[in-house]
Amino acid sequence: MTRVMICGTRRKEDIDLLVRTGVDAIGLITEVRQKIECNLSRKDAANFARMIPPFVSSILILTEERAEEVINITEAVKPHVLQLHGFNEPEDLFLIKKNLRLKVIKTLHFAGETMAEPGDPLKLAAEYISAGADAIMVDSFQADRVGATGEIMELGLARRLRDAIFPVPLVLAGGLNSDNVTFAVTRVRPFAVDALSGLVTSGFLDTKKVSFFINQVRMVRE
Repeated sequence: MTRVMICGTRRKEDIDLLVRTGVDAIGLITEVRQKIECNLSRKDAANFARMIPPFVSSILILTEERAEEVINITEAVKPHVLQLHGFNEPEDLFLIKKNLRLKVIKTLHFAGETMAEPGDPLKLAAEYISAGADAIMVDSFQADRVGATGEIMELGLARRLRDAIFPVPLVLAGGLNSDNVTFAVTRVRPFAVDALSGLVTSGFLDTKKVSFFINQVRMVRE
């Protein structure tokens, strides 16, 4: 079964909605460098992390690339999982993993089939995994945004990455919504999907959009 992570929490009502509708993980976007309405302070992220009940994972999402600062923020928030959504080097991931001893998701960024990071996607994914990444995420990228672009990933590339790193989990992000997630999950067969931009109205998570999205994912047969 494909797992579901949803970002965009800005208030307690958002956590209540996500738990009620059956998400597997709640992404807490914290002190990221791009302008986004759900960008939390580490204090607010820590408060929300404490509200998330057992059997639902809290995932701290950072674009911070300085290993020491990543460690400081993570220790303040105390999430279940850390998601590195910036351009962290493999050696920094190794240091972070060594100091924090928690699961780490590392994101690769794409515009179409072009990866923002230099090098070959399959090779870079393998380097991050060797450095300690517990999962690889693929997300769409723009010059001023490393996520929440509303643009879907190139699914053929996502599937090749998924097959290359298996059994290490691949998380699919980038422009997912209720209209395209069934096809995307069927095509890529990711371990999990992550959504935000397609599930908000006027900057806040939309109950109907969230519920329908999760139902669409759950209906995809293995």
